[in-house]
Amino acid sequence: MVFWIPVGLVTVLAIAWVLYPLLRREKSAPAARASYDIQVFKDQLAEIDTDEKRGTITEAEAARVRTEVSRRLLAAANAKETEAPALNAPKSMTYGLTAMIVLAVTLGGLGTYRQWGQPGRADFPLTENLAQQAAAQNERLTQEDAEVIMAARAEDTLGLPDIEALTEGSDAALLEQLIEILKDRPDDLEGHRLLASNLSAAGRFIEAHAAFDEVLRILDGQAAPEDHLEHAELMIMAAGGYVSPESIAALNEVMSTIPESPRARYYAGMALAQYGQPREAYIMWSQLLQEGPEDAPWIPVIRASIEDLGRQAGLAAQQAPLTGPSDEDVQAAGDMSEAERAEMIRSMVAQLTERLAADGGSVEEWVRLIGANVVLGNVDAAKQAYADAKAAFADDPAALARVDAAGAQIP
Repeated sequence: MVFWIPVGLVTVLAIAWVLYPLLRREKSAPAARASYDIQVFKDQLAEIDTDEKRGTITEAEAARVRTEVSRRLLAAANAKETEAPALNAPKSMTYGLTAMIVLAVTLGGLGTYRQWGQPGRADFPLTENLAQQAAAQNERLTQEDAEVIMAARAEDTLGLPDIEALTEGSDAALLEQLIEILKDRPDDLEGHRLLASNLSAAGRFIEAHAAFDEVLRILDGQAAPEDHLEHAELMIMAAGGYVSPESIAALNEVMSTIPESPRARYYAGMALAQYGQPREAYIMWSQLLQEGPEDAPWIPVIRASIEDLGRQAGLAAQQAPLTGPSDEDVQAAGDMSEAERAEMIRSMVAQLTERLAADGGSVEEWVRLIGANVVLGNVDAAKQAYADAKAAFADDPAALARVDAAGAQIP
C-alpha cells in the first residue's frame, strides 16, 4: 500500500500537468475586429430608423444612409468569416479528449507496469537486493543434471546401482564381483570405499560418485574432512570438471576444517573461476604454484590456465612465480655439503635483499625473496620483504596479486 500512494500522487500530477492547458478557458478573450464593426453598423441602422421617425432626417436621406451602412455591414460580415476561430474549443470535444488522456495515462501505465514490473512485491534493503542478484547470477546446474549430460555423452556409462555391463578385462571382473558382494553387505564401509576407488581408477566417475554416496550414508554425519574432499573431487570429475553447488557444499566442509589443504584449494580456485571471481581464483592458484611441489597433479593444470585466468581478472598476464634457484645454481651446488649449500643460499638471499632494498626489482624477484625467507625460517625477514613488495607495487594490481600469493605462505 505504501508503494501505491506515491504512484497515485505522481499519476495525478502528470495528468494535471497535461490537462491544465486543455481545460483552461480564456475569460476575457478580445473581440474580433469584424465582430465589433458589425455591432457598430447594427447600432447605426437602429439610430437611422429612430431619426427618421423623429423627423430629424428626410426619408430620402434615411434611405441613402441606410444603404451605405448596410453595404458596410455586409463587408464586415464577409471579413468575420476569414478571421481566426474562437480560442475555446467546444466543451463536448474538450471533455472527450480529457477523458481519453486520463484513460491512456492510468490504464496504459498500469498495464505496462503489470506486464514489465512486479506488482505486489515488497521493497527490499540494498543488501538483500544485491544478494538476490548474486544468487540469480550463480544459479547453476545441479550435480544430477550435470551428470545426466555427461552420461548422455558416454555410451558406456554404467549407471549405478544396477550395473549390468562392464568394460571387458580382469578389472571388470573384479568390479563385478565386488558389486555382487556389496549387494548383500550394504553397510560395508570399506567395501564401498574400495568400489568407489576402483571405479574412479577405471575412469567411471559417475558410478564412483554414486558409490561414495553410499560411504557417506554409512558414515551418517561422521565423515572426516578428507571424506568430503574425496566426495567433492568425485562430483567434479563426474560432471566433467564442472563445480556444482553440491560440490561447493562439500568443499566448504573441507575448507572450514583444513583450509591449508592444497587439493581443496585447487578445487576451490576452480569453483571461484567458474562462479565469476577470477581474481580470487588467480590469487589462490598463484599460492599453490608458490608452494608446489612441482610433481603435484594440479600444478600442470594451473600453469596451463593461470595466464588466461589473469586476463579474465583484468590483471596483466604473468608467468608462474619463480620459487627457487636457477638451474645454474642447482648445478653449482651439486657437489657441496649441506652446510655449504645452506651458506650459499643464505648468501644469495642476503644479496638479493640488499639489491632489492637499494634498487628495487621485478615482482618475480620480490616473490622469490619472500619464498626464500619462508623456506629458511626467517619469518620476520619474510614479513619485511612482503611489506616492502606491497609498497613497491601499490599501483600494479597484477603484481600485488602475485605478492599477496607469496605473502600467504608466511606463518
